[in-house]
Amino acid sequence: MSGRYRPEGKQGAMQPESEVLANRLGLTESDEIAEAELILLAQIYDAVLVDELPTRLLKVQDLFDWHRRWLGNLYDWAGEHRGVNVSKCGFMFANAALVPRLLNQFERECLARVLGQSAQGIGRQR
Repeated sequence: MSGRYRPEGKQGAMQPESEVLANRLGLTESDEIAEAELILLAQIYDAVLVDELPTRLLKVQDLFDWHRRWLGNLYDWAGEHRGVNVSKCGFMFANAALVPRLLNQFERECLARVLGQSAQGIGRQR
């Protein structure tokens, strides 16, 4: 699976006879997956980040919900907590066992601090 994520376990199931993650569209080439992800991202970008951006503090659950809306038509696991270790191009992402704690820390130290300003009407203007 060159150039793509290399997860292990159930969330890392591969599309039969390919080197890409199992997907609902039956895509077997990494460039097809990349294009599908990009098209889906373009479709949800305005809805999530412009039209529907909450005027309250964001939570990690919002990120999971957006992830599911973005990739849910492509992957069964979209919007779920990552339970597998992942690497890309030799770079290991945070160990899956650490992810819940890191997400709680991110919500507490980053989302609440930075996005709290937009919830008060300072950062978001249309």
